[in-house]
Amino acid sequence: MNALSLTAGQRVVTIHSNTPGVTDWATRYFGRYWKASPPEGSTAVTGPVVTVMDGDHRAPVAGSHTQHAVFAREPIGYTRHPDGTVSAHTLSDPPLAFQYAPAEQHLRISSQQALQPAASPGRPTRLATAATRFAREMMRARLIADGWVLLHASAAVFPGGRTLLALGDSGAGKTTTALTLASAGAALLANDCCFARPNTDGTLDLLPWPAAAAVGLGLLHALTFTESARSHLQTGEPPHPTQDQRVTDALTTGRAGALMSASGRELKAHIWPEQLTRWFALPLATTGTAAGVLLPRVASSPGAPGRMNDDGRSEVTSAVFVTSDVERYPDIFGFTEGSNAGTPTARAEVLQHLKRLPRQTVDLSHDQAANSRLLTALATSLVDVGHDHFEGVA
Repeated sequence: MNALSLTAGQRVVTIHSNTPGVTDWATRYFGRYWKASPPEGSTAVTGPVVTVMDGDHRAPVAGSHTQHAVFAREPIGYTRHPDGTVSAHTLSDPPLAFQYAPAEQHLRISSQQALQPAASPGRPTRLATAATRFAREMMRARLIADGWVLLHASAAVFPGGRTLLALGDSGAGKTTTALTLASAGAALLANDCCFARPNTDGTLDLLPWPAAAAVGLGLLHALTFTESARSHLQTGEPPHPTQDQRVTDALTTGRAGALMSASGRELKAHIWPEQLTRWFALPLATTGTAAGVLLPRVASSPGAPGRMNDDGRSEVTSAVFVTSDVERYPDIFGFTEGSNAGTPTARAEVLQHLKRLPRQTVDLSHDQAANSRLLTALATSLVDVGHDHFEGVA
């Protein structure tokens, strides 16, 4: 049996599998942000466990279920039983079966028939993808129990761990801000979401939430990342399984402009965490301490200049928290008992810390070089002010 321990914030989740493809993929997926290594010693595993079996013909026959949900675009039927256990299966062929025992914090995932290898070398099987997704959810549950909350925020880490958070709605410019700062020498802690928890010394600790980055083709080109992505894809490296084929085609042919769907939604490249480093040489951070906040907004006019903006929209609100009504990962198995955004007390404490941080609104232009100069200058100012602020608190 292959085994892998994932560690974040002093919590551990263990993955067991009868095929190395599962643990190998989990190592690639998590290893840049969380510690991913074989379990230490021969003692019994404590804490949450995910056991994955490929081709386990003893798996329960998929039947009807009382509830249904869509988890990361995968329709799943599930049933909560009187003894607290939860059974589930994907509504796909062949189905993946799930059995969760909350008393043991043990999730078993299996396929009733051996799954075909991934279509392309390097692409994870459905079992490997399911293992990483649910192991991440089990880790989220343990971190939330320890007082962490999940923020909609990008984050770039500077020397000494001082971290600049970018907050805002989808499309506000969080990704542009984080990747621009990472390209200029900061370490990327978060593209879209990260964990936060107040520390006893008056600071706000941050941890990454490992996930693929969604990056528009225009931003990839502006960051000079397009050629590297094209080279890797042309040599046979598989794209992310949820990436639209039109995006893959554009990347492999070198198309640079924004790509829109028929409904007007921008289609984006999906980049795994390890590809951010391997493809684009971006350093990733495993921890950080919040030192300042940027509230970005991308200018609607191509000719509008980038600038600091004091138009009164600098308030940080509870909209910064990831909430269940916008979740792509519903808590099917009850890992967090419905509180997957963090407890009300933890959210209130984090919000007060965020409001005390130095912050600045900023309008981002369509000129990436100008954005880099502006954001770098603002980051230097904010993280220095935040460092002085926290030294005073401590």
